Amino acid sequence: MLRARRRRILAPSTALWACLAHLFPLTVSGQDRLAQPIVAPLPDSTSYIVQRDLLYRERDGRRLLLDAFVPARSDGSPFPAVIFVHGGPLPSSVAEQGKDLGVFQSFAPYLTEVGLGAVVFSNGFSDLGAFQSGRSDVEAALRYVRSNAEKLDLDPERICLVHMSAGGVFLAPFLESRPSWLRCVVLYYAVLRPATFEAGGAGAVSVEQREGLDPFAHLESTDRPPTLFIVEAGRDAPAINTDLRRFRDEAINAGWSVEYWNHPAGPHGFDAFDPSPRSLLILERTRTFLREQLVSY
Repeated sequence: MLRARRRRILAPSTALWACLAHLFPLTVSGQDRLAQPIVAPLPDSTSYIVQRDLLYRERDGRRLLLDAFVPARSDGSPFPAVIFVHGGPLPSSVAEQGKDLGVFQSFAPYLTEVGLGAVVFSNGFSDLGAFQSGRSDVEAALRYVRSNAEKLDLDPERICLVHMSAGGVFLAPFLESRPSWLRCVVLYYAVLRPATFEAGGAGAVSVEQREGLDPFAHLESTDRPPTLFIVEAGRDAPAINTDLRRFRDEAINAGWSVEYWNHPAGPHGFDAFDPSPRSLLILERTRTFLREQLVSY
């Protein structure tokens, strides 16, 4: 772990697109990558309750759905909410089912074990021309969760966002608006801005698609900054890790609270594909951090 200090981290020269492409193949060596759960032990399904396939938005002929998980036992108070934001670009047929990826369907119940609610949802981030539509989907999902918090048994004023992989490109609007309900942000091997795709050789992104999606523009403000928990995969693309370290350093210099972890041997998606002690340690610390920020606040 690294708290508020700098550290030199090495990463191989792997293209960004290749690192993100682990989500595209349906099978690799007989393994269904889309269904692969996190490597941590999971609770029994009787210990949590799930409301599945709730329609939060219809757009361009698409029905975008979400699932909400809460612990089965409650004292009657709503549960703080952890909301996962998946990345891409994913093929349209997969993007519309992004919430059903194994990592989200396992990470969510993993959090209920410590008294947290969790929401996973599908967004339409399907290509390099879909950053803005994906952004609007993410914002719509957040509005739905907060507007329907009572039905979901969630607390609309205690929310943490978890941006995984290219889901990180949708962080900037929340840092700009800095809503009072946003208690913390977790970044897992996150791509932070559309420009990172170009740096990694994925292709050109238009000025219109980049608009409003640069989180670095909002780090100088000290008005209600969320606590940050950042995880770097050491074997990830240099373009991703360079941005993560820069984001960490600028946030620390601005006085934000930052907890930074590196998995030196971890690949992009290590939480699902690397059952090492380091992966388990980071998963457990992530869960503890979320509980500290949302329950012990």
